[in-house]
Amino acid sequence: MRSRLRHVVAFLLFGTLATATRARADGLIVPFFGANFGGDAADCAEAVPCSRSPLTYGLGLGFMVGGVVGLEGEIAHAPHFFGEAAERGDNYVLTAMANVLVGIPIKAVRPYAVGGIGLVHTDISKSSSGLYDALSDNRLALEVGGGLIGMFSQYVGIRGDLRYVRTLEEIHFPATQFDLNDRHLEFWRGSVGVVFRF
Repeated sequence: MRSRLRHVVAFLLFGTLATATRARADGLIVPFFGANFGGDAADCAEAVPCSRSPLTYGLGLGFMVGGVVGLEGEIAHAPHFFGEAAERGDNYVLTAMANVLVGIPIKAVRPYAVGGIGLVHTDISKSSSGLYDALSDNRLALEVGGGLIGMFSQYVGIRGDLRYVRTLEEIHFPATQFDLNDRHLEFWRGSVGVVFRF
């Protein structure tokens, strides 16, 4: 199952870039950084004192035809997604998404909506004190959101972006330190990125 999911996401990301080449549209490369919040992001349980660590960063690759419609492949990494604490050890969440972009070009400004599906990988190291076992979990997920692109020149601009991510399947992890048993992983992500158009 996990191998099949990886292949599906890899195919979608590759298809995004291949389609961009054939369409001869504006290509977009967007390295970004930001913060996860809400839902399960840095959700420090009261029983486990921990510090919140909302940092996330990633890369988006895509294209838009006439600034109106296009496709995007995006990968984002969130280290210490569930917070930092001795009882929690190392943990992170990785997302790989294939999205549809719909924009409204207004001169150098482009508001847009985005939505698609992909894979959420949740990784939690085994507790050093034996409280819980390790978790390495892959789930299909939905991503929706929107933002604004502003171009400083023909080839360089900036992007502000807000997205909501939710797994389509429940995660099964009974460790009480994480509150992840039989429930969907969900969170919001706000980010700022540099846009390189080609």
